[in-house]
Amino acid sequence: MTDQKIRVAGVEREYHLFVPDDHHNAPIVFLFHGHTNTSDELIGLSGTRAPQASFRVWLDIAKKDNVILAIPNGRYVSRREKGWNDCRADAPTNSKADDVLFISKLLDSIVDEYQANPQRVYATGHSNGGHFAIRLAQEIPEKITAFAAISASNAVNSECKDSTIPVSALVMNGTADRFLPYNGGPMMAKRGDVLSTAGTLHYWIKRNGTDPFAEMDKLPDTTVKDQSRAEKYTYKNGINNTEVVLFRILNGGHTTPSIQVRNRRLLLRILGNQNADIEMADEVWSFFKTKKK
Repeated sequence: MTDQKIRVAGVEREYHLFVPDDHHNAPIVFLFHGHTNTSDELIGLSGTRAPQASFRVWLDIAKKDNVILAIPNGRYVSRREKGWNDCRADAPTNSKADDVLFISKLLDSIVDEYQANPQRVYATGHSNGGHFAIRLAQEIPEKITAFAAISASNAVNSECKDSTIPVSALVMNGTADRFLPYNGGPMMAKRGDVLSTAGTLHYWIKRNGTDPFAEMDKLPDTTVKDQSRAEKYTYKNGINNTEVVLFRILNGGHTTPSIQVRNRRLLLRILGNQNADIEMADEVWSFFKTKKK
């Protein structure tokens, strides 16, 4: 169901929705586009090969496993650019909208209308969308079961409320990302300072009370020409069965790893290498589907 609308605090907000036939007690996954992108581009409805179009793989997952997908649109930051109000207080490109309220109200309406499972609610996004998924885990953690931040990290100068409620966390970052520095610091184009990927993991490991040492998997380098490879680190045994997972994409750029949906050469020159050894959506869903409140 495309171009759905909901009014929140007097503002009309837009979203796409996929609802399987068997939606009773179904899990809900929120997909968030990045800054300057749209929900159309995120799942391939615009007909363009957007940087994040590999999120369209989620449609296959939703059909196969009876998942409700909510794909909202951010608010305009300028005449041409949409985005999300994430935790970065020093990012002038962020929207000023109350996006947390929008998603909270949208979630409630989906649960009520489709008898979805409020104990299995997940959020994921790329870049600004990944930062916003982190904000949801900070500010409405009682409603979010797990999140996956792709090319995103915790903010250094955060305007978000800090919670202690455990929320399973997955981070998937490239070590050669020019936009989001893997080792922390200022993002490109003065979009705020971020913690290092290690610092972000440390926060979520401590908050969730997981094992301090990870199980490490060096994933097969099946596609040498992508000039990158992937490693997986899993921190288990957290409070309420939470986990923290890192996908470390060695020599990966500001991209979403995908086997099925490949970025154009021009995008690769701008964003850096796109890993082709793993399918981001499949890996994230494998993480999500085992998590319950």
